[in-house]
Amino acid sequence: MKFNKQIALILVLGSLLISAIGAALYLYKKNEETKRVNEATITVFVAKKNMKKNHLVQVKDIKSVVIAKKYLVGKPMLKKEIINNFTKIDMYKDEMFRKEKLSKEKTKEKAKNLPFKNSSYNIGFSMFKNPNFSLNKGDRIHIASVYPKSKDKKNMDYKVRYVAQNIQVLGFLIKGEVVDNTFRKIKQKVKPKKKKDKVTYELVTQYANEMILDIKQATLLSLLEDYNKGKQLWMVQVSKELPKKRVPEKTDMIKTAKNGDKKATKKSAKPVKRSYPHKLYVPKNKAITKTAVIEYIDTKIPAQSSSEVMRTNLKARCESTNQFLIGSSRKVYLRTKPSVRSKVLKQVYRNYLIPYTKQVNKDWFEVCDGSYVHKNEAVKISDKRAKDILHANKK
Repeated sequence: MKFNKQIALILVLGSLLISAIGAALYLYKKNEETKRVNEATITVFVAKKNMKKNHLVQVKDIKSVVIAKKYLVGKPMLKKEIINNFTKIDMYKDEMFRKEKLSKEKTKEKAKNLPFKNSSYNIGFSMFKNPNFSLNKGDRIHIASVYPKSKDKKNMDYKVRYVAQNIQVLGFLIKGEVVDNTFRKIKQKVKPKKKKDKVTYELVTQYANEMILDIKQATLLSLLEDYNKGKQLWMVQVSKELPKKRVPEKTDMIKTAKNGDKKATKKSAKPVKRSYPHKLYVPKNKAITKTAVIEYIDTKIPAQSSSEVMRTNLKARCESTNQFLIGSSRKVYLRTKPSVRSKVLKQVYRNYLIPYTKQVNKDWFEVCDGSYVHKNEAVKISDKRAKDILHANKK
């Protein structure tokens, strides 16, 4: 049988065609599968807001979003796996929850006490009549003691003294555990109203039982002795800076005429008592310039402006009122709002007569110039008494 070259060529070309068709079908299927994977979506839970480390995640802190599967990194968590867990790190808004970022318990960092100079003594907050839970490690306090001078029940004579001064706080104890702050937040199980209800948790504040002080042994013995006498200790937070040592005043050397010896004599300066004369508070008049600009739609017409000076006659307003306050504090502050946190507009002194328009509430008065003064700094007086004081001053 003779070999036919044409038949062989046809067979080779046919096999190549079949291979090409097979490759095309395979690539088509792979492309379709890739499209299907890229178009597939999944619902995941992300943070609804920024959350700090050791934050207890609640339902209000999470939200669900739909994303493409191709952007998914790691295994997504279910809602029940997220709720009532603490964040191990700071989390940001729209950040996806992952198992590595959550923990059932708070991440605890071992606290260390400050090094002490004298003796380390832990004292219970319950021993104080005014425990201060705003203290921080490194703060300094004075401790005052109060106890009766005699055991007689009718005795009202008490001894009060600072039994310890400038004592440094080294740290705090909560049930024997050293902590940096006087309180912390812990997760506590909420008792369900019904047995079928889901188990929920809440954050509660746990306060320190004791604080650790750097105290001298002699001071400690005096403190315990005073406490056993009256069971009254009071704490006062003071500045962290220790008081500076007093520098002796310069003395004048005077030569005596007899023997020429030098004697050092201190200059004794008598304290000058400040007087607070009666004065009427008269505010300054205010002037405000307001400018109005008129612009026309037609750009060919130039814009026109006009300025007007508006004056407020506060002096006349204050003179017309018949209600007065008198400054009772050494310094009296007139503020922008009825709040001790507001800005001080003016400072006057004791015995100033302050005209007012009305009493805003039980603590604040509105002055005739629109400012406010507290009742602890100024008190009401009658119109007659105020006029008598002003008449006497004119004489």
